[in-house]
Formats: sequence, C-alpha cells, structure tokens
Amino acid sequence: MKDRIRALSGRVEFLVVIFGAFGLFLPSNVAMLFVPGGPPAPTSHALISDAYLQGLVLYEGIVLLLLGAFLKARGWTLERIGLKPTLRGTLQGLALVFLIYLVNLAVVVLLSFVWPEAAAAMRSLAKLVDTSLSLGPVLAVSIVNPVFEEVFVCAYIVSALKEKRGVAFAVNVSTALRVTYHLYQGAAGVISIVPVGLVFAYYYARNGKLWPLIVAHGIMDFVALMYYG
Repeated sequence: MKDRIRALSGRVEFLVVIFGAFGLFLPSNVAMLFVPGGPPAPTSHALISDAYLQGLVLYEGIVLLLLGAFLKARGWTLERIGLKPTLRGTLQGLALVFLIYLVNLAVVVLLSFVWPEAAAAMRSLAKLVDTSLSLGPVLAVSIVNPVFEEVFVCAYIVSALKEKRGVAFAVNVSTALRVTYHLYQGAAGVISIVPVGLVFAYYYARNGKLWPLIVAHGIMDFVALMYYG
C-alpha cells in the first residue's frame, strides 16, 4: 500500500490533499457566488452553533489524521512544513494577530469610501453565529481548526507550489482557496479573509514557519467566536 502511495505523481498527491481536506465544503461555498445577494440570512437558527463547532472539530480531526498519514507515506514530515512550537514563534504569532487586525481595519476604512455598505457587511457576520456558544466547543475549534487549515491551505500548498511555480503563484493559490471555503460568510468573509490569506501565505513562503500562523489563527478564531457568540 505504501509503495502505491509513494508511486503517485505530485499532481495526484495535490488533488488528494486539496479535495480530501476541502472537497466537502468547496461545492456549497462556490454555489454561494450564484445566489443573488449572497448567502441567505439565517432565520430560525444561526449557522455556527455548538453542534456545528463540535461536528467541525470531529471532521477536521479525522481528516487531519487520514491525510497526515497519507502525506507521511509520501515523505512529508513536520520539519518539512515547519511545524515546531517555540516561544519565539508564539510571540511572532501574537505580532501577526495585531498586523492582521490593523490590515483589516485599513481595508474596511478604505472600502468605506468606495463601498459605504462595507461596515454593514462586516456586521452581518454576527448573524451567522449563535449568541449562546459554549466555551468548550469554542476552545476545541480554536485549537483544531487552525492546525487543520494552516497545515493544508498554507504549509502544504505553498510548499508544494513555490518551488515549481514561484512564491507569487503559491501565495495567490493559497489565498484563493482560503477565500473560497469561507464564501458562506458572504462579502464580509472576502473582506476579512483576503488580508489573512495574503499575509499568512507570504509569511510562510518567506520564513517556512508554521507555528506562528497556527497561534495567530487560533487567537483570532477564539476572539471572533467569543465576541459574536
């Protein structure tokens, strides 16, 4: 079995990882582009509830283990993707959080001049989140989701593409995928996710360090969910 996995081409490996990690979400999120006015506003209940977060943690945990085993058989290691927890990396993650918040603020301010509805679009995120989220599911998803997303959408994609297609191509593909599976958030998702995708992918492409991104992502997930929920 391992010999067959090792014999797969790099292109097949890439497709297995991307569709294995995000294939469940991509079709429905892309479909949002064709819905007039974007994603419909929740009515009886919000999309992001305790049950949703618990299901997401379970799904991402299982897929992380399965694809992790697949990539290990293909020769990928934690050292190769730069996943090494350090105090310095944690501090860099905190710095990235402040940078992302500043960039997002600048983007919203600039957009407000050409698109006055930008602020309202950002506030619409609150409609997606249940206002009675429990701390346990929030903590769990703030740990699992950053590892899942940054391993696959940032570390894997950038590492797999930058040597063959260049840093700019790798960064753009990583950012495009990150935006695509957040399209359920509507325009607000694009406004907030594009800066995150660009900063994270560029940082990783230049430094090869994954831990700071996981730290930053985890903090931002926790803050957002606790704020809206």
